[in-house]
Amino acid sequence: MRRWLLALGICAGATPAWSAPPASGAAVRGRTLAANSSPEGETGGDAASAPPAAPAADLTKLRADYDRLREQLYRSRARAELAREGLYASRLGATLRWKGAPDFVLRRAEIRLDGNTVWDSGDKPMVDEQVQVAERPMKPGAHALTVRLEVRPGKKSNKETQDLGYSSEQTFVVDVPDGKRTTVELEADDDGDLPGYEPEMAVEVESTK
Repeated sequence: MRRWLLALGICAGATPAWSAPPASGAAVRGRTLAANSSPEGETGGDAASAPPAAPAADLTKLRADYDRLREQLYRSRARAELAREGLYASRLGATLRWKGAPDFVLRRAEIRLDGNTVWDSGDKPMVDEQVQVAERPMKPGAHALTVRLEVRPGKKSNKETQDLGYSSEQTFVVDVPDGKRTTVELEADDDGDLPGYEPEMAVEVESTK
């Protein structure tokens, strides 16, 4: 009887065979992350979905690339101009004079050669002056010379017409002889009343050796 009680006491102090095993490290970590995670729609989700701000270094790089490409374009045009000088002996230049002042002034004037701008007055109005377009080497043959004028009334115009103006664009075909220097003299005038007008354009072409 005493031996049976001793055996029973030993069995009562032992760990039961059916007790659940301790949770593994992975399970514990999973529960910890689940407890710390924010529900959907809270501050954490908004911060993750916000687009990142563009770094200032990107804008600096774009400006540097733009300056580099512009410099390359300038050098390419300069090399093309030098190559054309050695390729063609013919040269073409032009002059422009506005005679409509003081009643009318040129707010802006532009000269294009074969569609490319070769001279532009910019924002400085032209009164009674003559401008010189530099000569450039040119392939012999026919070329299109376009003159675009923006005309505005002068300071002494009537109040009814002082806010009126117009633009005019005319194209002329110039034949450049081989081995000669050709100059196109353009003279524009306007002595009419605004509106309903067209500037008078006189063109004279001269070619010399």
